[in-house]
Amino acid sequence: MISQVLLLLQSPFDLQMPENWFNTIGEILNVLFALAIRGYLIFVLLGMMIYATSLSDGLAKSLVVLGVALYFGGPLIVNLFGQFSGVEPVTLESATLAWLQLVGMTDGEIIALLVWLGDGVAAICLLIGAILYFTPNANDMTGKGKSLMVRALLLAPILAFFHVAAWL
Repeated sequence: MISQVLLLLQSPFDLQMPENWFNTIGEILNVLFALAIRGYLIFVLLGMMIYATSLSDGLAKSLVVLGVALYFGGPLIVNLFGQFSGVEPVTLESATLAWLQLVGMTDGEIIALLVWLGDGVAAICLLIGAILYFTPNANDMTGKGKSLMVRALLLAPILAFFHVAAWL
């Protein structure tokens, strides 16, 4: 009877459970801390790029709000969880190491890649918006063209800031 229950409880995946839960919780908290101190820019950039394309305004606004909330509340919440769980305190160095192990790229490289993609998104939205705006046949295309151009022009100063911020 017990062997049948154990047979039923087996999963088709051979998952290795961590031997030391404190190390695992510490790694998770380090990654969350790194996301809170560095990842907020990633969410804000992604949100603004999605907003510029006008694909999903709700998702874009949610990503920007998540980025702002991570900036203000993320480190505090992660440190509170760290104190409650009883693991070693999360430091900037341990968070950086956990980030590099998980992602494999520094935050500067990820932001540079996103800025490069954002430049392309802004240029394409501006070009498509201009084409739609100067299409004389349909009035609704003119409105959509204006919207795309304005959204691309809203994204442009943010991208310009990130281009200049590397030199500061």
